[in-house]
Amino acid sequence: MKILITGTTSGLGKYLYENIPNSRALNRDNADDISNYNSTFDVIIHNAFSPQGANKNNIQDYYKYVNDNLLITKKLVDLKPKKFIYISSGDVYRDEFSVYKYTKLFAESIIENELDNYCVLRCAAMLGKYMRPNTFTKILKEKNPVLTLSKNSKFNYILHSDICDFILEVMKKDIKGNFDFSSSVITLEKVVELLKGNPKYGNYTYIGPPMDNSSIVKLNKKFDKSSEQVINKFINQITNV
Repeated sequence: MKILITGTTSGLGKYLYENIPNSRALNRDNADDISNYNSTFDVIIHNAFSPQGANKNNIQDYYKYVNDNLLITKKLVDLKPKKFIYISSGDVYRDEFSVYKYTKLFAESIIENELDNYCVLRCAAMLGKYMRPNTFTKILKEKNPVLTLSKNSKFNYILHSDICDFILEVMKKDIKGNFDFSSSVITLEKVVELLKGNPKYGNYTYIGPPMDNSSIVKLNKKFDKSSEQVINKFINQITNV
């Protein structure tokens, strides 16, 4: 199979590139190569996303943001792969406006309207060895981290390794459609307990968007995990590296 994976310099994309055989990487350094691709890919796994404006609505370069997140999606769709897998976000379910939310929805709509064989994964917070710095990594790596979030903040977590396993199933069984990839909710206070952290909490209470992973669990019960199970498995993974 000819497989193209985008966003491979860090995070989930880097993990997928290392763990999915016969894959080709596309990132900011070689993004212009898209126009030179003259053969059809069996699978495109589109994970790339510009972090600009992901958490705030303060875009500095509007063209670059649109190009990095939407125009590149259109270019990839125009390659007409046999299957297109898109890594979206549970943030699409949030009630409040954000540039990030609508950019994900716009990208999803391009894929859904122009391709028949696609799989969209709306993912919760991800844990893996290439994860980007966040509240979880501060608790994990710092002795006495100062957080902006209160202990009552709520998350749900999933593993890079589980996403990879599901993508391999998607390719093998030709699974199509939209799926929430999530787990049960866990409080930040419980996360701290599991990580044996000692933070100073902040005042802002973050509540993750509501998600329903029942469609994925129906396909394979191995993905029916609680956030606590996910965190414990992640701790085991990094301990045994």
